[in-house]
Amino acid sequence: MKQSPLRFFLAGKEVGFRVPPIRSSSRDLLESQLFVLFRAVGFEQYKGELFFCIHELVSNGFKANLKRNFFKRKGFNIDNMDDYRRGMEEFRSYLKSFPAFDDDAFLNTVDPSFWVKVKLQKKPQGLKVGVENNSTLHYYERLRILDKESRSGCIQTLTELLLDSHDTEEGAGLGLLFLFFLLKHRLKGSTFSLVTEPGITRIELWLPASLSIRKEMFQ
Repeated sequence: MKQSPLRFFLAGKEVGFRVPPIRSSSRDLLESQLFVLFRAVGFEQYKGELFFCIHELVSNGFKANLKRNFFKRKGFNIDNMDDYRRGMEEFRSYLKSFPAFDDDAFLNTVDPSFWVKVKLQKKPQGLKVGVENNSTLHYYERLRILDKESRSGCIQTLTELLLDSHDTEEGAGLGLLFLFFLLKHRLKGSTFSLVTEPGITRIELWLPASLSIRKEMFQ
């Protein structure tokens, strides 16, 4: 008999979900399946913050995959600096061609061989949340993420966050800054890490057991 994801999760096994490239379907998956796991270990009071972080990372994963697909169709070499600059100029224009707030329109253009997955694992010290996609992280992309993490350390209020949001490479850049803001001010003690290997980019959030209202689940 096949065991449920919850049973695997509570046993300390890593549980993973492949996210469908349709906004309504991905929301249903994340907010139904994942909420059951969060609630089981006492993190339900942070569901809003956690879902924002996961949705942001999932969206970035799909966008990274879309970029690779776009560069391939246009004949740009993402590892060539000149190609990367010219490709990003065209990619920005391409993103602007989609209706505002219509994520499904551009997500459905992603090559189906690309994927994004969300993985959770309960450990004695806390909860590990990972979002990964099957694209190799480019050097400039890594710098962009780490720059936002560094800048977030100086941001103390939402007003400062909004004023600091000026990244024009692929959007306003507010999402990642807000994610780091939440980790620092709402999910205190949580950490962010970027793990890369050929063909895989994975971002991991570590949420300490001290945030749980059911700390006995981590003993």
